Amino acid sequence: MKGGALVAALLLLSGCASGPSVTPTGNTTEVTVTVDGMRFVPDVVEVPVGDELVITFENTGTEVHDLTLENGKSSARLMPDETEVIDAGIIAEDLDGWCSVSNHRAMGMELTVRAVG
Repeated sequence: MKGGALVAALLLLSGCASGPSVTPTGNTTEVTVTVDGMRFVPDVVEVPVGDELVITFENTGTEVHDLTLENGKSSARLMPDETEVIDAGIIAEDLDGWCSVSNHRAMGMELTVRAVG
């Protein structure tokens, strides 16, 4: 391995490349996200920086949906009327979320986790 690649690999393995560091608050923000047509409700979730975020995702739509977050956390693909709890982890920065089924994201199934404070 060349020097730069070795440093990048070591940072990745040590966790230093996983995003901004934040001191956990010890608090948990819990929200419920549902589906209305091709939209998440709510489509913006505000979470204090350092809080753990727990999302109860309820597929109240008429099609299969999931909720995928850019930090790698996601639900399974849920049938209508199914529910899953997603532990999104400690929130250090804004995160995008979307439905990864077919072209649902392009049809508007997006969500923003906004880190506040």
